Amino acid sequence: MRAVLFGMAMAGFVGAARAEPSHALAVLGEPRLAAGFAHLPYVNPDAPKGGTITVASLGSFDSLNPFIVRGTSGAGLFAVWVPYVGSSTAGSGIGHVWESLLTPSADEAATAYGHLAKSVEFAPDRLSIAFELRPEARFSDGTPVTAEDVAWTFTTLRTQGRPSFRVAFADVRDVTVENPHRVVFHFSSSQNRQLPLDISELPVLPKHWFAGRDFTAPLTDIPPGSGPYRIERVDFGREIVYARRPDWWARDLPIARGTENFDRVKVEYFRDATVAMEAFKAGQIDIRMENIARNWATGYDFPAARDGRVRRAEIRHHLPTGMQGFAMNTRRAPFQDRRVREALTLAFDFEWMNKTLFYGAYTRTLSYFSNSDLAATGLPDAEELKLLAPFRDRLPPELFTQPYTLPVTDGSGNNRPQLRAALALLKQAGWSVKDRALVDRNGQPMRFTFLLPDPSYERVALPYAETLRKLGIDVSVRTVDPAQYQHMMDNYDYDMTLTGFPEGDLPGNEQRDYWSCASARTSGEMNLMGVCDPAVDALVEKVVNAPDRASLRTAARALDRVLLWGFYAVPNWHSQTWNVAWWDRFAEPGIPFREGFNLDTWWAK
Repeated sequence: MRAVLFGMAMAGFVGAARAEPSHALAVLGEPRLAAGFAHLPYVNPDAPKGGTITVASLGSFDSLNPFIVRGTSGAGLFAVWVPYVGSSTAGSGIGHVWESLLTPSADEAATAYGHLAKSVEFAPDRLSIAFELRPEARFSDGTPVTAEDVAWTFTTLRTQGRPSFRVAFADVRDVTVENPHRVVFHFSSSQNRQLPLDISELPVLPKHWFAGRDFTAPLTDIPPGSGPYRIERVDFGREIVYARRPDWWARDLPIARGTENFDRVKVEYFRDATVAMEAFKAGQIDIRMENIARNWATGYDFPAARDGRVRRAEIRHHLPTGMQGFAMNTRRAPFQDRRVREALTLAFDFEWMNKTLFYGAYTRTLSYFSNSDLAATGLPDAEELKLLAPFRDRLPPELFTQPYTLPVTDGSGNNRPQLRAALALLKQAGWSVKDRALVDRNGQPMRFTFLLPDPSYERVALPYAETLRKLGIDVSVRTVDPAQYQHMMDNYDYDMTLTGFPEGDLPGNEQRDYWSCASARTSGEMNLMGVCDPAVDALVEKVVNAPDRASLRTAARALDRVLLWGFYAVPNWHSQTWNVAWWDRFAEPGIPFREGFNLDTWWAK
């Protein structure tokens, strides 16, 4: 059967009154693995079980609930053993404590296979999706996982969880429990192609355990889950230990074979990245993802690395890299003026920073959809112009006449031409230099703070701040602990910060969370920069509701142009490799796959 966008590979899909049950959901075509597959292709199905692995996390935590705004949750509660890696490396997607209805494949785009649900049925009219749960699924306290748990979790997360849940599930009309093992979600629109996949990845929580508890309050009691691990020990702010469940109900499923191999996973918390690195050198931490190019180039010259007891690898991935940048909070002056934002962008000397600080490791990011076919290039084509035309009077004229580019310097650190161009823009915006200070028409100086969650980022922020001081801008750099930083981000209490907007192969509901006017006005959303523009809102809906890949590509590229020419962030850089270092006490399958790195497939030697 031909691949159908926003559909599932299933017999009798086209024209059927009711879809036949399928083992998988594939939004971009057909799933690669047929029903009855033996195991995921990137695992060792005979990997031995046992041993302990210890990973590091920065900051602190005071809650065991990662789904709410209040509190800071412990690492590894859903799917990531190695913190601060990024959502694209969330392992197999099988929750470590709580599990989802389907499990995304780490080697396929927008594809998930049955887990808690043994089958999925997507209605021919695209207005509902049904999941048939496995009767053997159990929480760790022995209670069955039922359709009532699924419905309760959905309703609770949408009404009491982080605002992003409300955004993601906005097009769900209702959820119906047809019997203890069958749950059906009904949609208000057939156009939201991402929605079925979002629902399939819903973490299912135990309704009976949360009954009578305030779901919105930080959680300190250890909850039961259906996943392969239970929380064995927790010392808030210091340590959390997960123990593998020998009675895990799903241990023999094909989707789980060869994964979740460690008997214990221990997450140690450090307030300082330097101390965490020293703990790794001493063998107290077993594995780390290195995201600082200088450390990768110079920080691994210690005895264990030289004699091979510590191994390193640059692991290639094939994932969209999204946008990382210096975000500007447009809720605050002076960032409300696009000319000011553009001037601050022109002043950033990437070439000097890449050569001096990063050892040439990175590529400049020029798109919010970087490393994918959704990135805007050149000038808008005819189809993009149709989407942009209604907003032409509101958009910068350059968007229609110039490809988006950024200055390229000689890397010497002397970027005077770019600073002169930046100063010209600032003068257009009403700023002038007086007594070596940049002041507005009332003589008030431009002054703002660069907020950071980690001292290691200061080596990036401080040189940029020093460059901005050459323009007469009074820039200070402030570092706070991660918990305070998250609280400030949730309340948009910042001027400028370093942040990222991850993207996948199938941009969808999260675009509303990133860019819409509604999210700009709601605390706890991801619209950190306060983007609120009718053109952006309209294009976001075109992205979310695109009926096919070609339409998605057009809408995403048009949205990309509007965001880039809005200069909401100073684009940074990206890499197509994960830098991984580990003590040679562990093994991995050695099979290249799309995500590149997946700790869930490793095992102790």
